[in-house]
Amino acid sequence: MSRRVAVLHHRRSFFPLELRKAVGEVAELVWVLVDDDPEDRRIRPLLERIGDVIQISSGDLESALRVLAGADLQGIATFVDDHLILTSSLADRLGLIHHPPGVAAVIRDKGKQRAALDAAGVPGPRFWSLHAGMDAQSLTTAVSGATYPAVLKPVHGSASRGIVAVESEDQLLELYDERIDQLLEEHMLDDPSSDPRFASYLSVESVVSHARISHVAITGRFPLAPPYRETGNFSPASVPAGQHVQILELATAGIDALGIRDAVVHVEIKLTPDGPRLIEINGRVGGRPPFLLLKNTDVNLFAIACRIALGETVEFDAPADCRGLSFWRMIQPPLSARRVREIHGIDELRAEKWVDSLSVKRGAGQTVDPEEGTDGAVAAVTGTVSSLEELASAIASVDRTLNIEYDHAPPAVDLRRDRP
Repeated sequence: MSRRVAVLHHRRSFFPLELRKAVGEVAELVWVLVDDDPEDRRIRPLLERIGDVIQISSGDLESALRVLAGADLQGIATFVDDHLILTSSLADRLGLIHHPPGVAAVIRDKGKQRAALDAAGVPGPRFWSLHAGMDAQSLTTAVSGATYPAVLKPVHGSASRGIVAVESEDQLLELYDERIDQLLEEHMLDDPSSDPRFASYLSVESVVSHARISHVAITGRFPLAPPYRETGNFSPASVPAGQHVQILELATAGIDALGIRDAVVHVEIKLTPDGPRLIEINGRVGGRPPFLLLKNTDVNLFAIACRIALGETVEFDAPADCRGLSFWRMIQPPLSARRVREIHGIDELRAEKWVDSLSVKRGAGQTVDPEEGTDGAVAAVTGTVSSLEELASAIASVDRTLNIEYDHAPPAVDLRRDRP
């Protein structure tokens, strides 16, 4: 008899066919649609062809529990932050394995998470919590001692949405959003020993099973697009000499500090002049690293996430050995762009021997929106090379060959300029 794992689907989750293929025979996936999302209505016919579909309301937990209790589930999972709290609540009531509600609440809230890491002595940026509804005086008091530049981010969010750079306290007063809780964090400098062709931050992909922590990969990043939009990953990472052990020990300390016992987690770490510093922990599978691992290792994080949800013990003795160097490069539009006009160089780039795939996310005539953060990428290129030198050359070729023309927003008019 197949083991059934409920997956709380979301529009920002992995494409269902990719997830279904990756999980394979490990589990039968039961698709759970939350609330009446138009995107869910569009994709539901596809989901019904590859598994059972259950509709629930996040505002009626008791009804959701009754429906799920009758679905013969042995596990439950989500692959997006948006459903982490709901999945935790459902798992707790159904007796299934997931983050306990208290742990999920800390993971999901960047302010609570940062406070928990700080209390446990885990090295990270200095931070200041900004609550909704503060007046100017309260805000100034709350950020006493802050240094600039700094980073302002919402405590709930993913894919770099809503994250902005702050150059001064005056600018903070302008950018602060009184409707939501936010976090002001110290801007951490890059490690001067890091390879300047790549970002001075990375992620650790970790498997936590019955409180036993196994680190399976260190994933590198490409430099960010302004303000903090990600432009892709590569595996394995380029790590400064002597820092591998420090990085893995920092990931372990962060996971322990949050009390995570059963999950695949994605730990983001910054390499600074003072050593590695923990940025944040995502209590679910990372967005692109699992696909890179499928390309160049025998590690399948999608299947492992389901195995953990089913109560299996999953352990690794060391990070996986990689066959080559796989990458996922995303093309982000300029902040002023509003619409894609034309894209040139697609066929030329696809002909390169090191390109595995090229997908256009937003074609000619489609709008772009920098407010979507990392998810606003126009195109993505994946490939495999054999060295960091080849990687740097490949990325330069992608950026040079893929020529994208945009329509831009008109420049802002300074109404004060013509005043007497």
